[in-house]
Amino acid sequence: MRHLAHFAASRSPAVLRTQTTDRVAENSAQLKPILRRDRSILPYDAWKVIAKSLRISDRELQIIQGIFDDRKEFAIADELKISMHTVHTHLERLYRKLGVSSRVALVLYILSEYLSLLPPTL
Repeated sequence: MRHLAHFAASRSPAVLRTQTTDRVAENSAQLKPILRRDRSILPYDAWKVIAKSLRISDRELQIIQGIFDDRKEFAIADELKISMHTVHTHLERLYRKLGVSSRVALVLYILSEYLSLLPPTL
């Protein structure tokens, strides 16, 4: 537990850069995009299509991307600046929504959905 407190204390304060003036606003949270372009398993645009097809919220999609990156609940929570309990709750709701019961089943379901959305090839 002390390691976690030390980790939190050693992190630099988050800042927000404005697009118009590129100035740093003090005491503000850093905004992260909903979809990150550095996801390697699926193309960037595929995430948006999958989310729309499965009616997945932006936050649920961020949780799924964390699962695809093989991150644990703690790491996902830290990245999204939410509690581990919230991540766990999102995962349980996703499991119910998609009819799966594990992380592996979730990944397979998402990949299956992605493949079903691809145009047929001959």
